[in-house]
Amino acid sequence: MRSTRSPIAAAVLLLASSLPARAQDRAPFNGWGVLGLGTGSANVACAGCRSGWNLGGPTRLSTVGQMVTPRLGVGVGLDEWWLGSAADTEVIKTGTVLVHYYPTVRPGAFVEAGLGLARAAVRLDASTRFAGRPVESIAEGSGLGLMAAVGYDLRLTRGKDADLIVTPRVSYAYSSIGDLERYVYSPNGDRYAAGRPPFATGWRHQVLAGGLAVGFWGH
Repeated sequence: MRSTRSPIAAAVLLLASSLPARAQDRAPFNGWGVLGLGTGSANVACAGCRSGWNLGGPTRLSTVGQMVTPRLGVGVGLDEWWLGSAADTEVIKTGTVLVHYYPTVRPGAFVEAGLGLARAAVRLDASTRFAGRPVESIAEGSGLGLMAAVGYDLRLTRGKDADLIVTPRVSYAYSSIGDLERYVYSPNGDRYAAGRPPFATGWRHQVLAGGLAVGFWGH
């Protein structure tokens, strides 16, 4: 009987003593940073606009942050969408302070939620002239922005100070901006109010995007 209990007791003691070490090994990282590209669909509504998920274009995403616990981190992020190949035809940017949460201690699937500032801009025609030269005419506005996302971190390589990761991510951004005012930009970058009625009133937008980012986990 003694010979049977001794190996079992030893195994239990060994397992118990290894739990803190294993829990520490599973603590994923101290911070992260990713940068990626994707595609998205925008739904823009305003007075006189035809609303609907009928605007598609490329997207860009970037986040960086610091882990507070093995599961919870805080950071900042920027989600960008633009219409078509002309990057300034219509642009929506949402910059947020976000929380980044892993349901389990081991990194993998995560959810994000952020609150910050959203900006919408539409490039207008170039018929306005400044000192005899054509200048940019842009309608733009900003307001409170909301963002939510889900994703999955995949470790590609393990390093001494940082691990290389790839992250598929799906995000949703919303903002109700109001008026998009008209401005002109001089050749040296100064902005002037165009002195005309707003380009759009009651502007609000939604952007649903999916993309793939590469980045790092810092130890």
